[in-house]
Amino acid sequence: MSREPTKIENLSSKIISYIFHPLLMPTIGLYFFFNSGTYLETINNEAKNFLYLIVGFSTCILPILSLPVFIYRRLIKNIEMDVRNERIIPAIFALLFYFLGYYLLKNIPMPNILLAYISSVVAIASLALLITIWWKISFHTLAIGGIIGALIALSLRLDADIQYYIMFSLILAGFVATARLRLNAHNYLQVVAGFVLGLSVVFSFVYFS
Repeated sequence: MSREPTKIENLSSKIISYIFHPLLMPTIGLYFFFNSGTYLETINNEAKNFLYLIVGFSTCILPILSLPVFIYRRLIKNIEMDVRNERIIPAIFALLFYFLGYYLLKNIPMPNILLAYISSVVAIASLALLITIWWKISFHTLAIGGIIGALIALSLRLDADIQYYIMFSLILAGFVATARLRLNAHNYLQVVAGFVLGLSVVFSFVYFS
C-alpha cells in the first residue's frame, strides 16, 4: 500500500508541474533547436525572435490567457483541470491557437526540420484532445516526451552533440512523471502513455522530415 505524500512533497510536485507546464514545452523545444550546435544556430537573431514570438504566443500565452475566461464561465473549476471532462474545451481552444501559430509560420521560409517540429506540436495537441474525450492522458509527460523525441531526432538527423540535453531532459521527465503521480493527477498508465506517445510522434515528424 502506497503512503500519502507529505506536504513538502505535494508542494514540490505542484512547483514542478507549474515550472514544466505542457504549454511551455514547445518554446523550450525551439530553444534547444537554436542551441544545438548545428546550422540552426546560424539563423539570424531577428528570425529566431520572430519564431519565438509566434510559437510562444500561440502555444503558451493565448492558452493561458483563456483560462480565466473558462473559470469565470464555470467551464473549469481551477487551472489544474483535474477532471477529464474539464480538459476538453480548453484543449479545443489550445489546439485552435496552435493551428493559428502553424498557419502563420507554414509559408515562411525556414528549415524543413523546424517546420516539422512545429507540425509535430500541432499533431500531439490534436491527439491529446482526441484521447481526452475518452481517457485522461498526461499532458505533462506527453509534452516532455515530445521534447525528448525532438532531441533524439535532432541528434540523429543532424549529428548534433546534444547528449547532455537528452540526459537532462530524461531526468526532468522522471521528476515530472513522479510529480504527477504524487499529486494523484494520473495513474502510471496515463503517465507512461503520455510520454511514449509524445516521444514517438515528435521523433517521427522531426526525423523523417
